[in-house]
Amino acid sequence: MKKLLVLVMALILVAAGCSSSSKANDTENQESQDNQTEETSSNASEEEENKDEQNKEEEKSEEKKTDVLSVKELLQQQEMSASANAKTEQVTFDFSLKNTTDKDVELGFSSGQQYEIVVKNAKDEEVYRYSQGKAFTEALTSKKVKAGESVAWKQAWNYKKEDKRVEPGKYTAEITLVPNKINGKTIEAKPFQQTVEFEVVSEDQAFRNIKVEGSNGDYTVTGEARVFEASFLYNVEDGHNVLVNETAVQADQGAPNWGKFEFDVTIAKDKLPSNGTLTMMMYTKSAKDGSIENVKYVKLETFK
Repeated sequence: MKKLLVLVMALILVAAGCSSSSKANDTENQESQDNQTEETSSNASEEEENKDEQNKEEEKSEEKKTDVLSVKELLQQQEMSASANAKTEQVTFDFSLKNTTDKDVELGFSSGQQYEIVVKNAKDEEVYRYSQGKAFTEALTSKKVKAGESVAWKQAWNYKKEDKRVEPGKYTAEITLVPNKINGKTIEAKPFQQTVEFEVVSEDQAFRNIKVEGSNGDYTVTGEARVFEASFLYNVEDGHNVLVNETAVQADQGAPNWGKFEFDVTIAKDKLPSNGTLTMMMYTKSAKDGSIENVKYVKLETFK
């Protein structure tokens, strides 16, 4: 009888264990399913977020492309012009920007500096930079250009490099407007740039750009003079004799401006040298004592 009871109890325990194991397995399976569901939901959420981010990036990219095209179009419709007015004591740079659109535009600058000017000599050596030694406000500045109108700038240079006047000769100036924004949109390059040429003359120079045409005693002389009351003198000699006595010439305007002139020189054929050079001396006379000043020698012709 005892054995039978033991056997029954054993069977009951085994059955209870199997039931407990089955419930545990069911619980584990349910937890596993729940985890898979959560993981699937999480993955779907991440994919949606990634797609949203990707769409946003694409939208930004499209917006950037639109902005670039818009900036490019705006810049193409702004016309810059520049000139250099060189005089004895200084050169003045005049430059402007015209808005050819039917809407106002606003140029933004990262500082108080709105332009740069770099001057180089014939050897491509820099002799002047507008910004050098200057202090500009670091505050953002702007300049509005109304539809169909222009804004202008003017800057003078006194021909000095380190307090010393540069040598006479040909020079080039690169003039650049330096806005970094147009209508609030960033400008990537330097679209507003012009190069102008000018000549620095000697402080005491009175004649320039002299040209002689003709031969055998008949000559036409043209050029420019910067002389008092637009008047100067000339004579012609061959190294031995004066063939044309002192003669007065009048330019079309007087100093400090450069006046243009043109005159003819005629020498009789029997007075022309058989071997030698005809030389014309151009000059002025001092208003104080009548002494000869501002002498310039010009070759008319050489005979051999």
